[in-house]
Amino acid sequence: MRRLALPLLSLLCLPSLALAQGLGTPSAMPMVVDLKKVEIGTFAEYAMSAAGVTLSSRWALVGKDAKSCTVETVTKATILPQPVAIRIQLPLDPTSASSKSLGKVIMQMGDADPMYAPAEVPEPKFQKPDPKTLVGPEEIKVPAGSFKTLHYRETNASATVDVWVSDEVPPLGMVKVVNTPKVNPKDPQTMQVGPSTMELSALGKGQKAVITKKPKPFDPKKMGAPGAK
Repeated sequence: MRRLALPLLSLLCLPSLALAQGLGTPSAMPMVVDLKKVEIGTFAEYAMSAAGVTLSSRWALVGKDAKSCTVETVTKATILPQPVAIRIQLPLDPTSASSKSLGKVIMQMGDADPMYAPAEVPEPKFQKPDPKTLVGPEEIKVPAGSFKTLHYRETNASATVDVWVSDEVPPLGMVKVVNTPKVNPKDPQTMQVGPSTMELSALGKGQKAVITKKPKPFDPKKMGAPGAK
């Protein structure tokens, strides 16, 4: 039961990162915004699609003190019976080389009691885009509007990832991400994966914390995943 739930958990904990890692790129979420300057309640919502699955994910800064900040994501998807909220506590500069989460990842399915995510779920990581991969400044249009961005492109053996970021889009700075896997013409059509996309669909303020109760130990029976009975 636990093994069957883990792939779904990875996708829910950091949807955009999980989609990217499924294609072999990249290992961390891009971040270009200084969280120390972001107002509590600020959120950015994204529309994502990959391999026929569509998701929406809202990232919000829901807490902050002198040393840390608390970020929640709320993900809705066609494969989910109800929204899933994820809470992570981060240092004020999550992009520093020594940075790591300050507590366990917490998740909540709909209105159910929150749970700690199992240790096998990857720890969320963030990084500033590599200046060597800069394509240049671009103004792009996404569902949330038009934004002046910096476009970065990274390529490896399995895929090419294009990222458009702006420090005017808190809390992370992401505007658009496109992952394009390299196609092996020898592979059958059913094994070839098309591009995955993530686009900013809304910005706002006033987001309240969704997870407010004390979390319980992880229980795969409450995941709603196949085999979790």
